[in-house]
Amino acid sequence: MDYEKYLEKIKSCIKKSTKKQRMVFVFVLLIFFGIIVVASDPAKKMLEMRNSKRRSDVVNILNVVYQYKIDKGVLPEGITNNPLMICSGKTGSCDGLVDLSNVIVDEKKILSKIPIDPNEKNPNASGYQIFLSSNGRINVTAPLAENNAVINLSK
Repeated sequence: MDYEKYLEKIKSCIKKSTKKQRMVFVFVLLIFFGIIVVASDPAKKMLEMRNSKRRSDVVNILNVVYQYKIDKGVLPEGITNNPLMICSGKTGSCDGLVDLSNVIVDEKKILSKIPIDPNEKNPNASGYQIFLSSNGRINVTAPLAENNAVINLSK
């Protein structure tokens, strides 16, 4: 059966149907689309999107710090063997946090600002931690990752 004949057959069926039949059809279609939306689990998709952003942020932070170390020959000040939260740079106070503002200025081509984790409540903190491991590698983690995800990268 060719396409035009098929369309004509559908049109004639629609013309023959009653208003009640059309309403039932639309109602069934709405239920079907509702089931699809529930089955796709939009909350889980949002969670996965936030974790994906965290992974990207960890990679970007690690790359900018690593490039800084290559260019300057030293790590940015404040990075120790203990995991410390990175300062967000939004406020003037970075007490107890690792301030990477000078790294961002030097490596603006890689990262223009410190990314902020969507679940971070402290306005001074970014929600990402950085530390130097015992083998001398730079580590960046996202401790606020959701759904028990472990987001940790080292270079």
